[in-house]
Amino acid sequence: MERKAPGPLEIVVALIAALVFYGGGITLLVAFPVDHPGLEGVLQLAFSGLAPLAVFAVVVLVRIRDVRAFGLRRVERKWLLRAVLLAAACLAVILTFDHVVAALFPGIDDSQGDLRAASSAGIGYLLATIALGGLLTPLGEELLFRGVLTRFLERWGPWVAVLVSAFVFALWHGINLVFPSAFLVGLVNGWLLVRTRSVWPGVVLHVVYNTTFLIIYSAG
Repeated sequence: MERKAPGPLEIVVALIAALVFYGGGITLLVAFPVDHPGLEGVLQLAFSGLAPLAVFAVVVLVRIRDVRAFGLRRVERKWLLRAVLLAAACLAVILTFDHVVAALFPGIDDSQGDLRAASSAGIGYLLATIALGGLLTPLGEELLFRGVLTRFLERWGPWVAVLVSAFVFALWHGINLVFPSAFLVGLVNGWLLVRTRSVWPGVVLHVVYNTTFLIIYSAG
């Protein structure tokens, strides 16, 4: 039996909690700036991972309900392997896109300067960026954007759920060079959620995708 999906109440609570946690985090980062760009990047990643997890926790606590309603359920291992392969495909597409953009617009800012600085500041910083940006952030964002938002939107059909949640996910990352990659990852992970009813394939894809980019950033 399909468990009850997140409803309007969960979405309203998610929006309020996001304003509190994201707004509070941004305020702290602005109010207490750091001079070291590597440390600033690590702090941004810590914030980007902890904030969605906090929002998700608040949403779950709104009503007593099985967390499997948010896609926290087991999935066949073959889907985890497929997620790795899909991550490789997404990486190939976006790396090609980035190469073309860099050739057409030399010196264009990709808005990832702080993350590049953090990943290339030494082995300690690289491990921190992978732990926070490669593991924690994908988990938090998948629980929030797929587990809550996509599951809520499914009442209007799978295509609406996948497309709208992917667009919101991309928009959340800003109108910049990250937008296309976030939209692509959102599309694929939305489809994985609809297909498997689980967030774990999307988490795996997101982890592989983010970690690969952080390693590329560390190479300069």
